[in-house]
Amino acid sequence: MILVIIAFVLGTQNPALVKVDYIIASSEVPLASLISLCVVFGLVLGLLLSIGKITRLKRQIRQQQRANQSIQAQSSK
Repeated sequence: MILVIIAFVLGTQNPALVKVDYIIASSEVPLASLISLCVVFGLVLGLLLSIGKITRLKRQIRQQQRANQSIQAQSSK
């Protein structure tokens, strides 16, 4: 919700058109749209990068739980 409010404020305060030069073309877009696009791109990139870390940590937790169960089974004998 806070991000929506910030995006709204940025959009209303930055209505100017800016020129964006690509490798083979260029275009003019509203500054608010460019900022929003960059924020969304950053969020998606951050999410994709964190998925790998989360997956590794979950795998490590499962391995440690198996090791703990094995140790508990051996100590109860």
